[in-house]
Amino acid sequence: MTALRSLPDRAGLRRGRFRRLFNAFHDDRRGATAVEFAIVAPVFFFLIFLIAETAMIFIAEQVLDNAVFESARLVRTGQAQKSRMGQADFRADLCSRMSVFIDCEEGNPDFYLDVKSYESFADMNLGTPLDDEEKFESEGAYDFGDEREIVVVRAYYQWPVNKIFGGLRIKKNLDNGKQMIGSFAAFRNEPFGPTT
Repeated sequence: MTALRSLPDRAGLRRGRFRRLFNAFHDDRRGATAVEFAIVAPVFFFLIFLIAETAMIFIAEQVLDNAVFESARLVRTGQAQKSRMGQADFRADLCSRMSVFIDCEEGNPDFYLDVKSYESFADMNLGTPLDDEEKFESEGAYDFGDEREIVVVRAYYQWPVNKIFGGLRIKKNLDNGKQMIGSFAAFRNEPFGPTT
């Protein structure tokens, strides 16, 4: 019996060699971080892009609100009327206040600006000026009104939403893949006196 036990067990040697190789592979953690990152990275980057896209839309909405408020103040105080500000001048003033985020130059089909005067607050039209194809119906009106008249300044922009991860659209509210942002200011003009 002793002679048989002294002979090397080839199957046992193979099992031992396999076990040592498996244990060495199992204990080696050098590539684990790369594999774990490869699993988590798509979700991580998706969330980063989602946060960035949403933040850009909120910032653009705030910039649009501020620009409409500041430009509407020119109308409310009579500065636009007294300086005989025209349609192009008013649009240029508004655009200069938000040129970093929103392209509102003349001829841009994604931007709409409308200034109208009304007899009463109940007569105001605050609807979105889109047709069935989600394009702006027409160019907006420019009526700054006289003193003590009610005026509404409306501005809308179709924000182009980025396509992330194979066309997944984040925060869209139009079928054309864009996000509509808008702002309006409704006020009664101050008694600024004659404009002539």
